[in-house]
Amino acid sequence: MDHSQDAGSKMNGYMSLAVQTLVSAVIMYLVMFVMIDNFDSFYNNLNMLYMTLMMVAPMVVLMILAMKHMFASRSTNIAIIVVSAAAFFGSFALIRSQTTIGDRAFLRSMIPHHSGAILMCRQADIRNAEVKRLCGEIRTSQRR
Repeated sequence: MDHSQDAGSKMNGYMSLAVQTLVSAVIMYLVMFVMIDNFDSFYNNLNMLYMTLMMVAPMVVLMILAMKHMFASRSTNIAIIVVSAAAFFGSFALIRSQTTIGDRAFLRSMIPHHSGAILMCRQADIRNAEVKRLCGEIRTSQRR
């Protein structure tokens, strides 16, 4: 039996996981911006990065556990799961504490968030008078 072929196919599984994770992360990151009112409100920001890491990390763990036949190296699997857990809990701590978010990063996070509120107020079929008033205030204050 040619063990180099076997080792190569094991590595191909991990390479595939890495590529899928990266592609999925980019897609997830961009999908979080679908609610912005216009492209001018697209700002890369740390909070969206942390959210992306919190979505990707469990996906990686699930893929490792669900497709064990593709990922035969127990030590590599444990390392990937530990790194994924650290990414998840580290991102959770950073997004909850906002320790890496200063004035500029705060504004870069809030612009897409408020843009989403403007889009929802404009597009939603709102009937309640108080909610309509709130949306009017949101549109007026956020357009400044």
